[in-house]
Amino acid sequence: MLILKLTICWGFFALLYALLLRKETFFRANRLYLLGTLLGGVLLAAYSDLLPAPAPVAGFYTTALPAIQVGVQQAEAISSRFDAWDGLWVIYFIGVACMLLRTGWGIAGLLKMVATGNSESSEGGIVLVQHAGISTPFSFFKWVFIPIDGREAPGMQHILAHERAHARGWHSLDIMLVELISAACWFHPLVYWYRRSLRTVHEYLADAHASGLTDKKQYGLLLIRQSQSGMPVAFANHFFQSPLKQRLIMLMKQHSAPVRALRYALVLPLTALFIVLFQKAPVVAQSVQTKQFAEVPAAVIAKSDVPAETPCDKSPSFEGGMEAMFTFFGKNLVYPAAVDGKFSEGTVAVSFTVKEDGYIRDVHLSEADGARMPAAYEAEALRVVSQLPRFNPGMKSCKPAAFELCIPIRFKAGNEKNSAPEKPKELMDVEAAPVFPGGESALMQYLAKNIVIPDADKKTTPVGLVVIRFIVGQDGRVGSAEIIKDGGVGKATQEHLLEIVTNMPRWTPAQKEGKAVSTYFTLPVRIAID
Repeated sequence: MLILKLTICWGFFALLYALLLRKETFFRANRLYLLGTLLGGVLLAAYSDLLPAPAPVAGFYTTALPAIQVGVQQAEAISSRFDAWDGLWVIYFIGVACMLLRTGWGIAGLLKMVATGNSESSEGGIVLVQHAGISTPFSFFKWVFIPIDGREAPGMQHILAHERAHARGWHSLDIMLVELISAACWFHPLVYWYRRSLRTVHEYLADAHASGLTDKKQYGLLLIRQSQSGMPVAFANHFFQSPLKQRLIMLMKQHSAPVRALRYALVLPLTALFIVLFQKAPVVAQSVQTKQFAEVPAAVIAKSDVPAETPCDKSPSFEGGMEAMFTFFGKNLVYPAAVDGKFSEGTVAVSFTVKEDGYIRDVHLSEADGARMPAAYEAEALRVVSQLPRFNPGMKSCKPAAFELCIPIRFKAGNEKNSAPEKPKELMDVEAAPVFPGGESALMQYLAKNIVIPDADKKTTPVGLVVIRFIVGQDGRVGSAEIIKDGGVGKATQEHLLEIVTNMPRWTPAQKEGKAVSTYFTLPVRIAID
């Protein structure tokens, strides 16, 4: 996703440059444009979600998802598996390492020339370095490298003026910055376009300075004579480096009229418009499956003043439905290592926000009730939830709205494979999850209508997340309700919630291999007393 965003940003800026700025003689402005958009594209792609987003149409809504369970046996299988993505990351970091080694090798070669060559100070703090291994003059930061006895070569004073312009303009700093970004984005073709374009502008700047000291035609002939004088050294500015034809055209071209500088003023609103559209429009093409996406069932929050729903209202849903969500957690969630030979068991509830564009933000632990899981379990739950892909955005009043979701992740050390056949199944083990009559919206309305905080707890019950686990039988009846996380609410409130859950109407039971099966269901309910 980040790569696609980066491609869109850099591609837009490169197109603007090619259409409006490339042929102008405002070389300093073009240098700033290339540097600014190179860095700006990276920042915009990486942090576009930090830009102000449209406010939710009808407020901020909270919802919750069914529990995810992971067992030790599943975790052991996961930890020993080499995923295909791991191979891609290995290839990526090998490429980064090769690019950095290449850069380091080039810098080491230049420093070796400085150490073994004949150096002398020149005007403006420039240091001339004469070395036998040099055939073509070039510069790197404050050093200007020339061949042995190169001062007597024809036109050398103009060549030195060219290289001094590179050194005084700190062009090598630009080059090193581009080299670092190229190492991080070595796979991206546009980063090489930026590197080539920026080096070309450097040559235009140095040519403009050096040609002012002599006749332009004579300077052009000097460029042609030097074109076959040797291969350039990496990471340095060279008298002959960028395409000769382009440099000669720019050398002989009349300076752009001042009025043409208005093109840069045109770039600003176009860029601002692009940023606004980039922020609002979905920039990542999601693969669309042919099957109908299922709504995540039992997305519920308990509060008596839940706003009335319109026909198109819906909570955010995971692409591919609950089965796909469980598959994601099954592949990525790892049971933390045992401490003193024992595995901890319990539930970690993780909350996060699904923004209007479907991307998740603000991943954090839900309210603890005093019986917290060890830090390793909480960290693992936060890590996996933070990697969730884009959701189908939620809707309120028929418009995208931000929702807060909560996923309880239950760590259970027992061996589910040895369970008795009659034991209810976990949601990850069924093909179709149980469904409340009327679906998710009906379940929300049922809870909102029936939950009333008992008077005994109104003064003591804080805002808390209560997690209730129950069984939906083969016949759809609800039973064996228990509270596995009390969120700090009072006993009267807990008993009230258990009563409401137990008295639910019959559900559509879970399905496995075409047959109705009993299954566990975990329901998070957030209690908030105004």
